[in-house]
Order: sequence, then C-alpha cells, then structure tokens
Amino acid sequence: MIPQDKQLADPGLEGRETSVAGVDFLEGYISEHDYARRRGISVRTAQRDRQLRQSPPFTVLGRKIYYRIEALKEWLLSQERKKDRVAIAPRARTPRLR
Repeated sequence: MIPQDKQLADPGLEGRETSVAGVDFLEGYISEHDYARRRGISVRTAQRDRQLRQSPPFTVLGRKIYYRIEALKEWLLSQERKKDRVAIAPRARTPRLR
C-alpha cells in the first residue's frame, strides 16, 4: 500500500509527475508527444524543427521537452500570415489568336 502522503491527489494524474502535496507543477504545459500529436506531425519532425529553430518556445526538464500552452498560442499567432493582395507568380497569358 502507498503511504497517504505519497498518493496522488487525482487518480487521473497517474503517470504525470506531481509534487507530494498533489499539485501538478506541469499544469499549463504539454509534452513533446502531445504537441506533435495535436499538431499532426511526428515527434521527429518536432525535434528537427527545434534544431532548425523553427519551433515554438520550449522547456527542457531533465531529458523531456515541454511546451507552455500560452507560448504555443502566441507562437501560432506570430506565424499567421496576412493574405497577400498580389499573386506570388503572375498568371500566364493566353496567346492571342491572329
């Protein structure tokens, strides 16, 4: 049996690291795997984006990577592109028939 002071406050938090008091100090953060799953990319792509400095801000805790949810939202907003009024490539003209 697990001593009372070592038990998790919320049984749904099993597998998540919590303090002895039952407060989840990772609240507001998601893991690298959750980030990749939500974004629809592989974990390896998330790792490569970090290496190329094209990823949102992240936190390293031991060997694990965590993303702060608010930082992800800010990063997504900064990646937003405004609609260009000018086409990137001009349309090809149709030849005139003589």
